[in-house]
Amino acid sequence: MNEEQNKTQQEDDGSLSFLNIPQDEANKHFNCKETTQQQLTNLKFWVCDYIENVKTKFGNERFLVKIKHEEPPSGHDKEEKFFTNSTEIKYVLKEIKKRNKFPRLVTMRASGTRYYFE
Repeated sequence: MNEEQNKTQQEDDGSLSFLNIPQDEANKHFNCKETTQQQLTNLKFWVCDYIENVKTKFGNERFLVKIKHEEPPSGHDKEEKFFTNSTEIKYVLKEIKKRNKFPRLVTMRASGTRYYFE
């Protein structure tokens, strides 16, 4: 057995992490502080993941987006989440997922009440 085969055939240590079980997409949640699009405007951050079609008091079909700051601005945690109903942001998130390219570095922009990633 060569060295490369040995690395890929690691011994099962009995831990759950060894199994590398992916997250259940039907029961996904983000355990972090909630922020708003307004508070993120003009900030650069990493978009890490999202949950589609979340029902909120403001309506159905919202997306819950998980983000990560490299250097959190004052009053922000390193990881946060926000809700969006922006068609532009929803479209971009779906395209990133389709290409399996999370995380992505973005800047939140606003034009009136319209929010989008740059």
